Amino acid sequence: MIKLKLNHRTFKLPKRYTIAQWKELIKLDMEEPSNWPKILGIALNRHWYEFAKCDEDSLILGCSLIIHEMGKRKQSKHIDFTKITLGQFVDLDIWLVNGSEKHIDEILDTITVKPIKYIDEALWVIDEYSNFRISTYRSYSGLFGLNDRMEQEDIDPEEFNPNKISMGWYKVIVDLADNDLLKLDPTTEQPLYKALTFMSLRKERALEENKRQLNQRRQYDLSRNRK
Repeated sequence: MIKLKLNHRTFKLPKRYTIAQWKELIKLDMEEPSNWPKILGIALNRHWYEFAKCDEDSLILGCSLIIHEMGKRKQSKHIDFTKITLGQFVDLDIWLVNGSEKHIDEILDTITVKPIKYIDEALWVIDEYSNFRISTYRSYSGLFGLNDRMEQEDIDPEEFNPNKISMGWYKVIVDLADNDLLKLDPTTEQPLYKALTFMSLRKERALEENKRQLNQRRQYDLSRNRK
């Protein structure tokens, strides 16, 4: 337990912070001095007015300790990511691209075994899934057209335009469902790797067919030019 002395009063900083506290804290600009009393209030479950008259050095120290603790991770149980469905992968993809802080509840409901209360466990699980997500993109880089980009260590799927990814996935699902509304749900319920492998095979066949047609066209042009 970390003790913090502010205005001749001693406060005990929590060992861990809840997801609810984290959601309130990330709304605040940590570098804005006027927010520092509010940060302490949220972290200590007290009214921020209690810290409004604290000196700047004390506020900086308190907020620094809170931010440090909030950045910690603690291992927690999660589902087997390899068992998720195409629909779950797509949902998670959209939530992560648009900001995990906006969709943390939906993300955790999808990838955790049981409800999580503390943010250190929540962020650990999200980090684990993010690694799985990037690994999946790399494994199917040919499918997603990432062969060249993914060779660079500093490039990952996070660079995709968040305004386009949702519609892009929807088009993929509609295509897999043969434009049949009644087939959308069965399509999204397919195991992820099964769906991606099928998509990879179909793309490979399409590329081979395009190549065959191109060669055929070239042969035709060559024969016509010889005449």
